[in-house]
Amino acid sequence: MEAVRKALEAKGYKITSAEVQMVPKTTVNLDEEAALKALRLIDRIEDLDDVQRVFSNADFSDAVLEKIHSNV
Repeated sequence: MEAVRKALEAKGYKITSAEVQMVPKTTVNLDEEAALKALRLIDRIEDLDDVQRVFSNADFSDAVLEKIHSNV
């Protein structure tokens, strides 16, 4: 990946981010209750000292996210 970044920079491209990401091939749509549970779990896992990143294949609809954020 470093070689690709250097080659792109040599051609004049500005790199804003270069990292490996886990991208799911399939996602799972969650209803409001399941989305709330999943988000709470993700928050708790992220709070652990040894955890650096959390990946999920959950697909939160915009309506569910708006409702959850409005309740915060």
